[in-house]
Amino acid sequence: PTATPTEVESVLSLHQIQTSKTMSEAIPPPICLTPPGDREVVEEAKAKEFVTLWKEQLEEQKKKVLEATGKTELDSNIVLCDRISLTNKSYTAGAAVQIASFLTASSDGSPSIASKITIADLSDIIASRMEDEGLQVLQTICDAFKYSKLVEVDLSDNAMGSKGIKACCTVLSGQAGSLERLSLCNNGLSGTSMQEVADILSGEDEDDYNVCERLTKIHFFNNMSGDEGCTAFARILSRCTERLTDVRFSGTRAGSEGSTLIASILEGMGEEKVKNLERLDLADNSFGPEGATHLGTVFGRCNKLKYLNLRDCLLEDEGTGIVCHALWGAVAPLEHLDISGNEITRHGAKSIAELVGDNEYLKVLHAEENELTSLGVKTIALALGGELERLDQIKEEDDSDSDGPEKKSKSIIEEVCLGTNECGAIGGKAILKAYGPGGQNMPNLKKISLDGNMFPAELVQSLEEAFGDKLPPMEDNDDEEDADEDIDEDEEDEDQREDQNDFNPRMSVDVHELAKSIAGVKIDGLC
Repeated sequence: PTATPTEVESVLSLHQIQTSKTMSEAIPPPICLTPPGDREVVEEAKAKEFVTLWKEQLEEQKKKVLEATGKTELDSNIVLCDRISLTNKSYTAGAAVQIASFLTASSDGSPSIASKITIADLSDIIASRMEDEGLQVLQTICDAFKYSKLVEVDLSDNAMGSKGIKACCTVLSGQAGSLERLSLCNNGLSGTSMQEVADILSGEDEDDYNVCERLTKIHFFNNMSGDEGCTAFARILSRCTERLTDVRFSGTRAGSEGSTLIASILEGMGEEKVKNLERLDLADNSFGPEGATHLGTVFGRCNKLKYLNLRDCLLEDEGTGIVCHALWGAVAPLEHLDISGNEITRHGAKSIAELVGDNEYLKVLHAEENELTSLGVKTIALALGGELERLDQIKEEDDSDSDGPEKKSKSIIEEVCLGTNECGAIGGKAILKAYGPGGQNMPNLKKISLDGNMFPAELVQSLEEAFGDKLPPMEDNDDEEDADEDIDEDEEDEDQREDQNDFNPRMSVDVHELAKSIAGVKIDGLC
């Protein structure tokens, strides 16, 4: 039978769609322009060599695209290069001019390379340059992207003051309509400079856009901006939206006042604006238990959180309890937790263990440089090895005559750091027991750091035999001190039973209601 015109058109349309999809999949993705070689000072002549190489790479990419499409000319929507990484080089002013000229050049009405670039890694490009030349390099390179629609910019590791911020305005406020991801780490930004950054990011441009509203990622690290920097960052956060997924504000030398302000602003953003957070790095802020109260409310709203760094935040046991219980209540798919350096004792270890024991996603746990002692380490080890859950089922197991198949551990933990915790033989033996014969209770473990503790020499040997190359060298272990000298075995067992009764997260309650009830509230008598 003869097909009708409608049927023919339908078949042709389907064929065009399939052909277009196949062609699109065959077209090679845009390339990234990167200068070759190791770290070096790039003079003008060297920059010319880079430009020659990049032109060759672009011509080769063009040939691949034309071959894939079967055409003789590029379609206007084809992008040959959408990324550039100039990092780890120190460019002279002459070199910057050469690179900028290449990026902005346009011939025969074709768009410039810079106009199609969406990701610009401009980190660490002025090391060892004198101030005037460094500023000139920054402005020359940044101005090359004046007509770009940059989505991601990294300006880290460039020494900047107020002058440096102004030199980079083209890739900051100039990208208000497109910029989504920004990194300004290790730039030496003072409190005053941070206020200028906040002015740029939160101020509206002529098209009524502001950078903050579009941001999904914002990283400020190691800028030593103190409490004034916290005030500036709080202004930035207050203008952000639910688009935000990745926040890093750490290494700022902030005091209690500034740190508490950051925690309070995060809390004040409300559930809608923090609910999509997946990564949060607030290390080296002085939150203390007061700041943890605000953070508890925040974490109770973050049910998508995968990465959390609260290292060196002065949380102590009380703050640790608030944070851990809020995270547990949010049922977040937490994969990475760093709670090191927070003066946590064996009492706070209970809260960590309860969170770890109920989390089926956790791959990395850092709790080093605390004061856990052997008892705290033992409590966490029970959770890592699945023993915390099994302790709840001891009676049922004792009453059962069934010799069913051995249950495999559900732990997917890959990395554990428990070093420098005043831990001795009791804690070390608990770790070995938690690991199980042949590591059966932690089958995915790749690294366990235990250095800086007080394990006897024979126990160190047992740990090395059990973990092999998963255990880094224990050069700072003190095998002469007896860390467990004041621990009575009977009291230890009684303490473990009390820990089980203090808080049981497996009670039959609505977890979200519990999270709301504890988030932002000081929990008396938790420990």
